Amino acid sequence: MNTVFDKPLWDKIVKGFTIYDCAILREHGFGFILVEEKENRDTQPLTRFLTMGIDKPLETRFSCIQSDMYGFTTIAVRDNPAEYVAVDTASKVFSVNSLRMDNEKPIDKVINMSTYGKRIGIVQKVVRAAGQIYALGDYRKIYRRIGVDQWIELGNESKGVPIPSEVLKGNVYPEAFGFVDLSAFSASDMYAVGGEGDVWRFDGVKWHNCPLPTNADLQSVCCAGDGLVYITEMNGSVWAGRADSWKRVANADINAGHQPVDAVWFNNRLYLGAQQGIFTIDSKKKEVVPLQSVERGAPNPTNGGRLDLSQDGKFLLTAGPYGACLNDGTGWRRLFSAFDYP
Repeated sequence: MNTVFDKPLWDKIVKGFTIYDCAILREHGFGFILVEEKENRDTQPLTRFLTMGIDKPLETRFSCIQSDMYGFTTIAVRDNPAEYVAVDTASKVFSVNSLRMDNEKPIDKVINMSTYGKRIGIVQKVVRAAGQIYALGDYRKIYRRIGVDQWIELGNESKGVPIPSEVLKGNVYPEAFGFVDLSAFSASDMYAVGGEGDVWRFDGVKWHNCPLPTNADLQSVCCAGDGLVYITEMNGSVWAGRADSWKRVANADINAGHQPVDAVWFNNRLYLGAQQGIFTIDSKKKEVVPLQSVERGAPNPTNGGRLDLSQDGKFLLTAGPYGACLNDGTGWRRLFSAFDYP
């Protein structure tokens, strides 16, 4: 019997909401972004920030705050210092640590986020890479978190990704680039992807363009335990390689809106996470397939999709719109599901 929630707490905290993103701090500690289910879109859905320590007593297990100010919010977590950080596309920030759970100043109120034509840049995703938290923006902007109300754009450390001169002059609008994901082997070996085949590698000093032979929209990147970097296209197709050497290793034809947006290496397998389920590579067919077709006990799309790996690499958390599951390296365990509380 599921014991993470009881029925009254489920109804109070989760009922009427779906899960949009997730993050794992430790084996028993998780954070989730919940979004209100609404038929009427005239007003923005409420967002709830939920953290839980499921090894704690039921009455002190959950912390939850909601807001009507956030939209399309993603969450990441690091353990030194231990904190959850959520950022929405408009750069509004919410964070949770042992001392506070509250809004912060938006990133554009802390530093200059102006881009092309003095437009304020948007944040596509917040991620953890090499133990640090980064917010990824359009216009190839990357913002590193320093602390509460503190961010720095890498260009201000002379470590920004180059921008074409014609774009800097304002002659070309940069539709072809803008990062949506970042992954790292280490602080001096990171990869950022986005736009139309736009891939860059950081060597600890500067960024180098990687000639990926596609102009498809890129969605995710994973610096994997087998030494390769895996990159997914909008349709789910996967490239693998490093630096200047790449090849397509799996084809896919996933509909837009269902494409993988998270990529994680765990248990010697590449997991690709979407809002509507988990995918992986069938190495024999060289195709991207639903995880359930090749892995026994894999979560279904209601309880699995978005992915996050614990910083020690031992636990993989996934969340679908109506539940969440955890893999400890020996198999999947359902943490909770809306269908447990009819």
